[in-house]
Amino acid sequence: MVGAPTESRKQLGHNQLNLGLFGANCSGGLAVTTVPERWEASWENNQKVARMADECGLEFMLPLGRWKGYGGITDHNASSFETLTWASGILASTTNLITFGTVHVSLFNPVVAAKQMVTTDHIGRGVLV
Repeated sequence: MVGAPTESRKQLGHNQLNLGLFGANCSGGLAVTTVPERWEASWENNQKVARMADECGLEFMLPLGRWKGYGGITDHNASSFETLTWASGILASTTNLITFGTVHVSLFNPVVAAKQMVTTDHIGRGVLV
């Protein structure tokens, strides 16, 4: 069995207000729009914004758990990264940022989800929330 991570990142809670980014793992982010410059949720863009957030001192990134887009003209959130895999990649790409993971409990085997979370927690040195 794998033990606890040996070195740790900061934990949420030392500030009264924690600032972070929400929904970068999904195309369009939170903006339902057709503007050409809307958020493209490529892995390169996610790494870039995560590193910028980390360097600026933001505390966290929180992904959206999505399975398909909304359709229509914008097809908002048409593409997205699975949240635990995304969190692992973000944690491996940053130094201080904390990530969250969303698990839809009716779709994930609890043992598999637990193993995914433990692995992600080790990659992030103890900060998966």
